[in-house]
Amino acid sequence: MSKQKSKEKRSLLVPLIIFRILNSLLTRSFFQADEFWQSLEPAHYKAFGYGELTWEWREGLRSYAFPLLFEIAYHVVELMTRLSAWIVEGNVELFTMFVKWVFPNSALAWEMVFEMQKFPVELNEFIDYYGTIFAPKILMSLFAAIGEYYLIKFIRKIYLLTLTDKEDKRSLDTTSVVQISAVLTLTNFFNCFLITRPFINSFEMILTTIALYFWDWTGGDMISSSDFTYSLSLAFFTSLQRPTNAFLWIILGSFLSLSLLSKRAYCKLAYLFSKLIITFVGTFTANMAIDYYFYGEIVFPVFKFVQFNFTTSLSKFYGQAPWHFHLIQSLPIILGYNIPFFIHGFFSRTTTKRFSPFFTDPFFQFRIVIIISVLIYSLISHKEFRFIYSLQPFFILFSTVSLLRLRGSSLSRLKWIIWGVPCLSMIASFLLCTLHETGVVEVIHFLHDIPDIQSLGFVMPCHSTPWQSHLHRDNIPDLWYITCEPPLHLMNDPEANSKLAAYMDESDYLYDDIPKFIYQHFPPVFRKNLRTPEKAYRHEWPEFLVIFEQLDTEYMKGFLQDSGYIEFKRFFNTLQHWDPRRSGDVIVYYKPTFY
Repeated sequence: MSKQKSKEKRSLLVPLIIFRILNSLLTRSFFQADEFWQSLEPAHYKAFGYGELTWEWREGLRSYAFPLLFEIAYHVVELMTRLSAWIVEGNVELFTMFVKWVFPNSALAWEMVFEMQKFPVELNEFIDYYGTIFAPKILMSLFAAIGEYYLIKFIRKIYLLTLTDKEDKRSLDTTSVVQISAVLTLTNFFNCFLITRPFINSFEMILTTIALYFWDWTGGDMISSSDFTYSLSLAFFTSLQRPTNAFLWIILGSFLSLSLLSKRAYCKLAYLFSKLIITFVGTFTANMAIDYYFYGEIVFPVFKFVQFNFTTSLSKFYGQAPWHFHLIQSLPIILGYNIPFFIHGFFSRTTTKRFSPFFTDPFFQFRIVIIISVLIYSLISHKEFRFIYSLQPFFILFSTVSLLRLRGSSLSRLKWIIWGVPCLSMIASFLLCTLHETGVVEVIHFLHDIPDIQSLGFVMPCHSTPWQSHLHRDNIPDLWYITCEPPLHLMNDPEANSKLAAYMDESDYLYDDIPKFIYQHFPPVFRKNLRTPEKAYRHEWPEFLVIFEQLDTEYMKGFLQDSGYIEFKRFFNTLQHWDPRRSGDVIVYYKPTFY
């Protein structure tokens, strides 16, 4: 049996890993700043000792558990770099000795020696940089594949659990369950676009999926098992990273408690609560130790996160969306072509087994989780697609069950649609990953390769590009970008809501009046002797200036004319962007320091 399970695991997990590695390697674009600034940047800062931390990390609002994984990956890259350099240096020394003994008078041989002596340094730089870029991608690919592996197992587990003993052999054939669920997750547009990116939401969804697989779906018969302990640990750990994930587990935990109460299994209920407390304390302690490692002091990010997002109105600083945002935007984007199947599965008689009492039916619990979670997220002012990504396992489950029920129907005659639409979904996602908003990433790779940069400035909306996680160099004396700090001074202000509407950060001031901002915060661009005496400028004109095409068209192109700046490089970024400030190409201007 163990050999069969091992063979099954290899036949399913290995293709998932290969697919997601290809997915991550094809992903060259920028989606949102958090995929770099809230994961890779703090990890890079801790691993290499330089970089930039956003206000969330300076204020202790984020747990370091997720970035820690990337820090470990960075240290592995460092080890590989040193090991490869040591091996190559040893071979170069051996070759040098060989030339000294066999060809001591050969000019060609000694020229080869001199060239080979440069190779260890070049190889060291190559592995160090590209390892830093690709190690997080490979790591997220592995996590994504493992998450999808357990997603498929979770769907099969629920399918078997909800069948009656009278079901025929065809219904008990789980091959179709595995095949359909695998196709649905691998070709899902949002999965292909997001799951391998270093977002905490991707990590949250993956851990949630694994925890769901190990959860006790028997109504309390498995609460003493190690699997259930593992599920609880993952649930608590995930909630400490993303406190909103607790909504899901509170609902499922309530159903489990109700099930035990209905059976009058009071001893089991007491055991459950004791297990909850012990597991929570252990998980919380481990997470606190990780955060202490990063911050150097005992902090509780989960409490600060809740305070900022739920007890104050400051989360509105990052934008507000109407109450129906998740219904008419998030759900269609995350579901993709699964929408008709999900709706069919959600509203149809999904299970064939009658559960008593009714609330022990897993599908009933899933429906309640989706409804309440979407409702709660809809009440939060700041909304993004990825905030409800943790519900993806339930979406794919209902879609899978729907397709299983539609087998043999008229739908089966439309095979070209059944296979064509998923392929188009996957292709569209990969095109978006490889084309849209690639310039903001490519420009950082380009700047990494330019030697001896003295100053580099980004005059664009804050966090529009990755930072040291992709630039990866600590030898630029003057490196800066336009900031967008939130009004933390309003945290405990009773009038914060009204004052927030009038607050403007540095990026807002820049685009509100570009000439005024340039005049107030930069010295004259043409001659240094035109400076206002004793006036302190926030920024100096850098050797390399990076801007979006929109700012170039609106102001910079005319302003920089005859200033000594030349357009040095241009990168395609977008054809269209929801934020007009980020539209068009990314442009690099260059001005020699001696000018």
